[in-house]
Amino acid sequence: MRESTAKNIKFESIEDLFGTPREFDENTISMVPLKNLYPFSNHPYRVLDDDKMMELVESVKENGVLEPAIVRLRALGGYEIISGHRRKRACELAGLDVMPVFVKNLSDDDAAIMMVDANNQREELLYSERAWAYRIKYEAIKHQGKSSWGSSSEQLGKENGKSGRQIHRYIRLTYLQEELLDLVDRKKITFKAAEKLSFLNEKEQGLLLEAILEFKVFPNDVMADKMKTLSAASALDEKQIENVLLQDIQRGKSFSIPAKTIQQYFPETYSLEDIEKVVIQLLEKWNRGMINE
Repeated sequence: MRESTAKNIKFESIEDLFGTPREFDENTISMVPLKNLYPFSNHPYRVLDDDKMMELVESVKENGVLEPAIVRLRALGGYEIISGHRRKRACELAGLDVMPVFVKNLSDDDAAIMMVDANNQREELLYSERAWAYRIKYEAIKHQGKSSWGSSSEQLGKENGKSGRQIHRYIRLTYLQEELLDLVDRKKITFKAAEKLSFLNEKEQGLLLEAILEFKVFPNDVMADKMKTLSAASALDEKQIENVLLQDIQRGKSFSIPAKTIQQYFPETYSLEDIEKVVIQLLEKWNRGMINE
């Protein structure tokens, strides 16, 4: 009885459960439900609901998706988007349930390289997006064993109109904590300063971020260079970070009063030290509200 019952049970395959076909043609356009499309792992590009997205939404409403996305099969079912994250979001906002895609048979490294190449052509990329894109593609090329570090960076440079050294500098930014890298994207910290700060260890970067939030001071190139040097000597602590950040401000706030101007208010027998003492005492009383303005 149990055996005959078991024979009548039909188990659905992973393909049936997740809408993934057993066979596919890489050159055939497939209409895939949006719910079966997943973002690329560690996708470095932001998908924002900004004005450009709204323009894309209107285009999708009027004309549909003109260029199919590129995806690959996921081991857990569904599809991983290689190129088309913004198009998927536009379809969602346009109220669509499916979108056209090309399903490609790609290795992890080939998928990473194609994802970067497809997205790096966008006009405006944030520093963080470009930095992580270069690192992802570099690691994929290196993993394939095709190039050394130097030749990989030179190859990336040629493809993107930059030198190998510039590629190195961009990749350094990926060693910054996310909050600090966000300040680079917002142009609060310059690219040059950010590269130097990337050499600080995790604890030092955390202390720096706390100091930035407390004092509302953003490290410039000179400050970043000093902190990098102190970090290399294992001498960068909370006090040193504060000193580096505030030294220019403190220097900028210093001022002097001509001796003739202030001495007229004191007896001739008062030395400069005596005058300084009295001035400080008066300032302290004023600060405590004991002297009316």
